[in-house]
Amino acid sequence: MDIDRTRFGPAGYPLDAPKEEAFTYLRSIGLDGMEYQAVRSVPKNKELLRWIREQAEENDVVLSLHAPYAINLASEDPKKREASIGRILSAAVAAHRMGARHVTFHPGYYGKFGREEALKMAINALERLHSVIEGRGLQVELGPETTGKPSQLGSLDDVLIMAESVDGVVPTVDFAHIHVRDGGVIRGRKDYERILDEIEGRLGTLDGLVVHFTEVEPTKSGYGERMHHELGSGYGPEFEPLAQLMVERDVRWLVISESPLLERDALKMKQVYERLRRER
Repeated sequence: MDIDRTRFGPAGYPLDAPKEEAFTYLRSIGLDGMEYQAVRSVPKNKELLRWIREQAEENDVVLSLHAPYAINLASEDPKKREASIGRILSAAVAAHRMGARHVTFHPGYYGKFGREEALKMAINALERLHSVIEGRGLQVELGPETTGKPSQLGSLDDVLIMAESVDGVVPTVDFAHIHVRDGGVIRGRKDYERILDEIEGRLGTLDGLVVHFTEVEPTKSGYGERMHHELGSGYGPEFEPLAQLMVERDVRWLVISESPLLERDALKMKQVYERLRRER
């Protein structure tokens, strides 16, 4: 996704304003991004989608869209696989109409097929989707997200393989999910460096990424996501070491706050990022 600068915003409409004032409110507090949450159902009302597009453009808010949770490209049931492809396609149509250029989705589960076969099935589905999206002239990219449970298709390596294998696929990088999926692996700057080096080495750039960030509580086992928490909760990962690298590498990202405090923590992240830029 073409992003002119690093932007910050919430995962969904802001907490502190009515929906009809969402975009003007985001602009008023200094935020310039938002992820539309289509996680339960995909909006189809053309007037609503046109309104979102106009409001976002007027207020300089860059949009992404999160597709429904009910997606599993490696389901044992062929009908569920086809339904999953249909939901992603519907999300891509809605995203195109509202002016969102990136569609985030959870790819599914390894299930009985295991990792290698599940990954092949997902790649096949993404190839089909890309062909349809390109044929319809939809200006969107597909963003398989790094997922937070070891049973889920969506390790960092998984989503990078998808991006390497299919045109028009650019992963959504969720640092909280990467952190808890492997037992709390992000402990500081060096861990972020390792992740960023892997992404840049395989995609050729760090620019244009849609990034999710929050602090996250792991399950009792220590592996996997239990609950999102606000910045400063103590669960981690910490944002400041990542922000320092964002400044040093001069990336252009859309950073989406998935904290329960949504735009309030998005603004905190922006303030940390801008302070580090001034200090550099």
